[in-house]
Amino acid sequence: MKLLALTFLLASSTLALAADWKDVTGIYAITPEDYLDPPPNQKENTHFRLQLTGDSAKDLYNAMSVEPIEDECTGGLAKNIQQMKCLYFASDNTYECHFSINIAEQKIEYGIAC
Repeated sequence: MKLLALTFLLASSTLALAADWKDVTGIYAITPEDYLDPPPNQKENTHFRLQLTGDSAKDLYNAMSVEPIEDECTGGLAKNIQQMKCLYFASDNTYECHFSINIAEQKIEYGIAC
């Protein structure tokens, strides 16, 4: 009976966690490290670059517990945590987040250049 109760408890908690998942909006690309001007011998699939938009970006922006600062490149309000950047544009009430994953090293890096 205890095993049945434990199984039910685990299944219930898994379902509750699943209810918090949302669809992601944005775009992505798999690129070389130097995607703007790659040398000919550079591997073409080292970084998974993400640009989140809509509610995905808004939720991440709001989850970042840092003060926003004006971004000199875009004019938006930026929140940065290490290599991850999210932007809020008050003029049209939109959000964007930019970062990339270095696949081999499994670490987050800047997603776009200014």
